[in-house]
Amino acid sequence: MTEAMTLMGRTEEREKAYPLWIERILLLVAIVLFALYSSDLNRAVDHALMGPAVAYILFPLALLATVESMGRFVQARLRS
Repeated sequence: MTEAMTLMGRTEEREKAYPLWIERILLLVAIVLFALYSSDLNRAVDHALMGPAVAYILFPLALLATVESMGRFVQARLRS
């Protein structure tokens, strides 16, 4: 491994590159899940305001949080 010098003068080792294609695939899966299930979720909640709020705001945020968590988990596993 090569060493890099930071602005503070510390020497850090470079780790192997993180494969970004994993997060891209996870994000595409989240987009597909949103497209497939958001209208079903809207109908399942069956409320004039809460249905769209859950289906089009909370559901995508939960999917993005899940994708981010999975990406960080994979990144941590690849580091060790």
